[in-house]
Amino acid sequence: MADNVIHWVGFTIQTIGLLLVTIELYLPKLSESVKVFFERIQFQFVRRPGTRQDWNWIATGSYIFVWVISVAVVSIWEPSMSFIANIAFTIFTVFLWLIIYISKIFVRLGVVLGRGNAIGGVGLVLALIGFTIEVSKMVIA
Repeated sequence: MADNVIHWVGFTIQTIGLLLVTIELYLPKLSESVKVFFERIQFQFVRRPGTRQDWNWIATGSYIFVWVISVAVVSIWEPSMSFIANIAFTIFTVFLWLIIYISKIFVRLGVVLGRGNAIGGVGLVLALIGFTIEVSKMVIA
C-alpha cells in the first residue's frame, strides 16, 4: 500500500511540474497570466492581507498544538511511551525543517534555471522532485 502511495505522489508531483514547464515553454501568454495570478493572491488575515510571518506563526502554532495533543494522548494511552513520542516528534521536526530548507533551495535554483520566470522554474523543480521520488522508489525496491 505504501509503495503505491509513494508512486502516485511522485507521479503527481512530476506531472504538475511538467505541466508548468509546458505552460512556460509553449504558452507564454498563459504563463504570464498564471504568474500574475499567483502574485496577486493575498489571503486576508484579521481584515488585512496575510503576511508571511502570520502564516509562519499559524503553522508553528498548529504544529506545536498537534505535538502536545498527540503526546498527551499517547501518555494517557501508554504512559511509558511519552518519552518515545517526544523523541519521534523531535526527529520528525528536524526532518521537516530539512525538507523545507532543501525545497527553498530547489525553488531558488528553479527560478534561476527558469531565467527568472517562477512558473517554469518551479515546474522544473517539481518535475525533478517527482522524478527523484520515483527513482528512489526503484532503488529501494
